[in-house]
Amino acid sequence: MFLLLVCSWALNAEAQKTGGGNDKKTLLAVGTAAPDWELNDSDGKVQTLAQYRGKIVVLDFWATWCGPCAAVMPQMQKLHEKYKDKGVVVFGVSTWEQKDPAAAMQAKHYTYGLLLKGEDIAERYGIGVLPAVYIIGADGRIVYRHEGVSKDFNGIIKKQLGE
Repeated sequence: MFLLLVCSWALNAEAQKTGGGNDKKTLLAVGTAAPDWELNDSDGKVQTLAQYRGKIVVLDFWATWCGPCAAVMPQMQKLHEKYKDKGVVVFGVSTWEQKDPAAAMQAKHYTYGLLLKGEDIAERYGIGVLPAVYIIGADGRIVYRHEGVSKDFNGIIKKQLGE
């Protein structure tokens, strides 16, 4: 709980420096259509939610300065490794960042996708605390959302895959 509060405070302080963030936000409801987005990945290639329609998309909003975010990232890597060939796409969405998120992921040998400068979609998705995770079903609707360090996501993914 303490780490979550620290990260929430740090998010607000960091976001105020960069013009975003607010702890009064509300996550989007499960069952609603996920807002589309367009972000560059770490190779400079534009990625959009629309191009992944028909796949399950996991979005992990994080920042290098967020300690609890580091606790979620190994789970994201495991999801990526286990389900990448089964129609599941995992993205880390770097948000309110001042350091190099690509270098941070590379140092930890994380190979799942990285989207940069996610402040706009973090705002649109109602994120006020990092880490925050959304899982978007193949139909483009939100099937799961959570702020803070989360549980194991395998059950949610298996249910979406019909396993």
